[in-house]
Amino acid sequence: MKRLMLALMFTALAGCAAHTGPTVDDAIEDFVAVSEPEEMDRIRTRDQYGISDLTERYVILRTRKDVYLVQFQRCPPKFNNDDVTPDIRFDTNVLRSRFDTIRGCRIKKIFAIDEAGAEELKMLAEAPGAERD
Repeated sequence: MKRLMLALMFTALAGCAAHTGPTVDDAIEDFVAVSEPEEMDRIRTRDQYGISDLTERYVILRTRKDVYLVQFQRCPPKFNNDDVTPDIRFDTNVLRSRFDTIRGCRIKKIFAIDEAGAEELKMLAEAPGAERD
């Protein structure tokens, strides 16, 4: 019985030590919850995109006129390239959440944000000590 209690105690301590605190993804989710940006099912697109990598789950997508926060299921490729174009599946002028992909990463959600929101998200991702998922 004593060994079982010790084993449980060490397991609990190991679990506490492994948790390091909030991540950049958590901060971005808080930003979305607080600012309540409009979720878009689809956006009209043109042939010019700028994509800024935030984490494995979030990027900022800039079109000619608008700025969007794009959420993926976890997706490891990095997008620090302004020449990346989405893989549009159905309509060349529309990018759809849940159907289209960017470099093979399926888009889960698209949020309309403004330029100030985009800058705040970049600062969250680049903050010293920011832990990325």
